[in-house]
Amino acid sequence: MLHRPWPFLVMAISVLLLACSSAPPVSDSNKHMTDARTSFKSSDFDAAMRNLDKAIKTAPTEGDRQQAVILRTVLVTAMADANKQMAEAYYVGAKQPTAAAHAGPFYKQRSDYYGAANSYLMDAMQSVMNQRSKLGGPAMPLEITFPGFTGTNPGMTKIKSGVLVSDSERLSAEMQADRNALALVLSAIAGAGQDPNKGQQAYASGKIEIDPRVYIIELSNSFLQTGEMFGPRGLNEADHQKTVTEVVHANLELAEKMLAEKPDKELEARLKKCKADCDKGVAGKKK
Repeated sequence: MLHRPWPFLVMAISVLLLACSSAPPVSDSNKHMTDARTSFKSSDFDAAMRNLDKAIKTAPTEGDRQQAVILRTVLVTAMADANKQMAEAYYVGAKQPTAAAHAGPFYKQRSDYYGAANSYLMDAMQSVMNQRSKLGGPAMPLEITFPGFTGTNPGMTKIKSGVLVSDSERLSAEMQADRNALALVLSAIAGAGQDPNKGQQAYASGKIEIDPRVYIIELSNSFLQTGEMFGPRGLNEADHQKTVTEVVHANLELAEKMLAEKPDKELEARLKKCKADCDKGVAGKKK
């Protein structure tokens, strides 16, 4: 009489299940980072922010945390710039004859976008301040899909002409402003200046190494550019403008120390220009 193979089958299945269960699980931090990158790819920047916050909180190592912090800092820096641009577009539009009958909504949008820009800028500057003690080491790895960008923003142009666009058109213009600003910040920290085409090439492989010296200099220059909104032609808030210049000065002092240890003439010239712009209280002009 043949013996049934059930005991052996049960044993084989048990071994298989044990092997599967012993596979290393995906950490919460890695899952949140994957979700954040997916959100970046679909331009869902609010979701990207939420996932990055979770990734930072659950990061098992400093290296994992650093990459999430860098991405979040880059994102809020870009969002600050984009919201400032939207605010300025509504201010320009409010001055047009075509906006005479609806100037109120233009000024309301200007105020809202300036408020958002202020919040994002303060967030970005605080983030860099928190990172200062950890910068200055080796290059920092960064993996992200480069955003879609355009040389123009038709929706923003329409707003500047004095046309009161629909909410869907406004949000479309806002998203394109976010993408364009993010492309510029990512390009800058990758050493591609203000050229998103070069930036796109730099990120083509999906993963690059960020020079800490370039990172802090370029972010500081972006802070100055966005901080122009606190000047007389913007919100006229001298105390906030002073805060921006103080943060940038401290950032550049750190950059000088890093350059003293590892000299680079091109970066030294860039730092010198940024410092001069900070002393004047104006942003460095884009390359």
